[in-house]
Amino acid sequence: MSADLAAILAAVATVGIGLAGLTAALWRDVRADIRELRTSFDADRVAHEALHAAERQARAEETRELRAAISATRE
Repeated sequence: MSADLAAILAAVATVGIGLAGLTAALWRDVRADIRELRTSFDADRVAHEALHAAERQARAEETRELRAAISATRE
């Protein structure tokens, strides 16, 4: 019975170690995916902010042009 118990314990330990290795590998992949998503989100945010800055610049230029046109018509 002692030999059977030792064999069972060895099998359980082997399976446990295998599962621990698999879990560690899966978490590494998950962390890599999370990093990739964060990088993508950051790039999207930067592009979005650049788009808004360009829109603000265009509105400011249009406002200047309209004010110049209004001033020209008053003179």
